[in-house]
Amino acid sequence: MIDVPPQVVVFCPLPPKPNGIADYFAEQIPYFSRTTKVTVVVENTHPAPTGIAANVTILYLEEYMWQQHKYADIPHIYHVGNNPDTQYMLPVLLSKPGLVVVHDLNLHYLIDLTNLSQGDKSGYTLALQNNYGELGTVIGQQLSKFGWKGEFMPHELMMNASIITAAERILVHSKYSADKIGALGHSNVSIVPHHFSPAARQYQPKLKMQYRGELGLPGNKPVITSMGFIAKAKQIKEVLTALAALKQKGVEFTYVLAGKCKPHEYDVYQDIADSGLADNVVVTGFLDEDAFFKYMLASDFIVNLRYPTGGESSGTLTRAMGMGLCCLVVNIGPFSELPEDCAVKLNWDESFSENLQLCLQRLIEDKQYRVTFGKNAQKWVERTHNISVTTSAYLNEAAKLNDSTVFNTKALNNIQHCYLIEQQVINWRRANHVNADSSNVWWQANLVPISAPSVLSISANPVHQATILTSLFGYQESQITKLTPAQLSQHDITTTYPLVVCDASLVDVAQSPVNWFAQLNKLLEIGGKVVISLLNPELGSGVAINDPSSEYPLDRASVKRFIQAAGFSIDNTVAGPLDVSMIADTAPTKEYWTFSATKRSWMVNINPQVYQNGNSELRWLYANEQSSDAQGADNA
Repeated sequence: MIDVPPQVVVFCPLPPKPNGIADYFAEQIPYFSRTTKVTVVVENTHPAPTGIAANVTILYLEEYMWQQHKYADIPHIYHVGNNPDTQYMLPVLLSKPGLVVVHDLNLHYLIDLTNLSQGDKSGYTLALQNNYGELGTVIGQQLSKFGWKGEFMPHELMMNASIITAAERILVHSKYSADKIGALGHSNVSIVPHHFSPAARQYQPKLKMQYRGELGLPGNKPVITSMGFIAKAKQIKEVLTALAALKQKGVEFTYVLAGKCKPHEYDVYQDIADSGLADNVVVTGFLDEDAFFKYMLASDFIVNLRYPTGGESSGTLTRAMGMGLCCLVVNIGPFSELPEDCAVKLNWDESFSENLQLCLQRLIEDKQYRVTFGKNAQKWVERTHNISVTTSAYLNEAAKLNDSTVFNTKALNNIQHCYLIEQQVINWRRANHVNADSSNVWWQANLVPISAPSVLSISANPVHQATILTSLFGYQESQITKLTPAQLSQHDITTTYPLVVCDASLVDVAQSPVNWFAQLNKLLEIGGKVVISLLNPELGSGVAINDPSSEYPLDRASVKRFIQAAGFSIDNTVAGPLDVSMIADTAPTKEYWTFSATKRSWMVNINPQVYQNGNSELRWLYANEQSSDAQGADNA
């Protein structure tokens, strides 16, 4: 028996929005409604939804926000795509855990819309830092300072970490996407195939010539179609080039681009003119559902080439295959998971253009070849993409969500911490006579927040550190987990913490400093706070210890760089002891360097460049700027 929740709140655009995700969810609603009350939240400027049953509650975002806590214990489902129509839901998604349906693994454009597109370069830099750590910061700074933004940067930097972090559970349509998300550390990822549209069954392949007549397409030539938005990544130019060469050989055809143009991104009309195919190409513009299905069934085969891929699973492709059409795809990402006998797959390599031309010619001339693929595809979709099965899987995943009225902020990466008043620390020190405490900087400088629900304490003297955490900062023993610095690398990481307080020696760090701080990164939640107090056995501000086992200098500026390279932003630095005596016999002989930092990203720069002379941080940035023309976005 599959568990289903009695109610769900779904954030998703709806028809008549010209959006594939809107159509996708609208088809699911009747199946959800069989067992579950559905409330859909749309953006404030959304046109009045059409074709939605009366028993479905529709709220505009502003209406939802007025009564947000009324829905707090109801499972939330968020449909996220790399387009403006899902931007409105981000503030709720990032604060209310739920089931996030990741339709596009690459969410760069979506995140861009929230900052850079609005002129907020610093916000874009922070988003890059949250996703890619220190190197993301460098890319953002280069963009702000020099305007550098590589052509492939939006494709290579997927910018999905904040969305993934916020999700309690994630649903995707391909193993490719599940593996990519799993590699980021999210354990609750499920694969549910993109369903086949029930509306498609109203259209009959045997009416191909009737549909061609209605659409003004020729009945005596092969019709090739590319469906959906006309975007550069769909390799339309490559198809036009290949078809132009076939036309020179006397091959006849009509090529239909059945979708809306994106003139700001790609000038398809210029490529059509340059290829000499103006008489062979039909550009339809946006299609309603009726025309969409008729154009599809009027075709002899479908060209669905996508490179680079953003991890998307194509609803258009599922529909075409389910209707028995042969489809040509690039053998990459989710499309590589299609069975070999269900789609014609081209490898993206140096022979792609040549192989595309040969493949198109065979598909045009060999009817039996394309019909065989189409029949195999139809059987496979009917067996694996049934909408009753996929919607049940959605509700089953939603039923696993925690019943919680707590709204979190960890994915926003801006957790608000509470601290003691400085006088409270002074009074506690006087009352407890702890001036002789050599490792006093981390607590005497009041760097430890008092608001964390749990603390990981790392110290060679864990009892002493725990005593200060309880008696000064108010934590209970039950909230504190204890480790020694020696146990850090052997620790089996099954839990992450909002706060880590670490008291160690530079000797512990010396052999592999970035890896050592990367271990701390793994122990922290995104947005979590770490207070690192490092003993320098050789007293002196900024003086490096002499450790032959380390390939790096261990001066204070370099240690700061290592912490940043391990995915942290530095909030504060203090050196001490803070108690200074003028009596020579009691003068300190060693110094602690203490850093308060916030975890911004999982990403670690394992080989940071460190310069021993001058301003190390500025010189490191400058070195990256000098090499950026050669490396570009590869730095990420």
